[in-house]
Amino acid sequence: MGGKIKIVLAASTIGLMVACVQAPSDSLDSAFRAIDRFSLRSMEAHGTPGLSLAVTTEEGLFYAGAYGYADLKRRVPVTRETLFQIGSITKSFTALGLMHLWDEGVFDPKKPVVEYLPWFSVHSEFEPITGHHLLSHTAGIPANRDDIFGSPYMAWALREQAAAWPPGERFLYSNVGYQVLHVLLEELSGEPYAECIERLILEPLEMGNTNAAITLESRLSQAAPLATAGRGAVPRVRDRRRLHPVDCE
Repeated sequence: MGGKIKIVLAASTIGLMVACVQAPSDSLDSAFRAIDRFSLRSMEAHGTPGLSLAVTTEEGLFYAGAYGYADLKRRVPVTRETLFQIGSITKSFTALGLMHLWDEGVFDPKKPVVEYLPWFSVHSEFEPITGHHLLSHTAGIPANRDDIFGSPYMAWALREQAAAWPPGERFLYSNVGYQVLHVLLEELSGEPYAECIERLILEPLEMGNTNAAITLESRLSQAAPLATAGRGAVPRVRDRRRLHPVDCE
């Protein structure tokens, strides 16, 4: 951990926020059945092996559904406890962590990154790259470094890159930019990335079934990586439950 491995958060459910409306119980049951039918049709159409979803109100979790397989080869079904790797959604957690540090007066997105990471360097004849530029994918870094493993090494290797245009001029999605922000978050918080995300985000939100790092233990609960299951490979609903009625008063 702490930058020596590429950390990707894993989450067990995808939340679908819905408005709290006064509706009879049979109408809600009909709506949930419609969600089930839509989910299964979409999975079959796109060859999706499995998914988990949740419907929440301001009072908390209201409905949870799990569909398909967590491991298609071994026919292990998805449950409401199955973890899914969220890939680049991790960037949102990185940004939110830095915004917490902004609120604490530790981080200023308008300052050049080099003020926080003195070793940070990109060949450039333009103005310095700021945290805002990296957060908004407008730093002018033209390419990612996929041949170097781990955030600090990728961030250091940017000194071999040249800026393609002035920072802030145009958008170009940048993985390596968020690798730099990963290192910056660790530097400013004084904590390994996973511990920082847990303290600033997961614990306050009581996201107890979400892990800030992939570990050997968490892999036992994770869905196996699989791009597509192929048409017709998706099973029936495996685990669906209405948790409690909505109180709209």
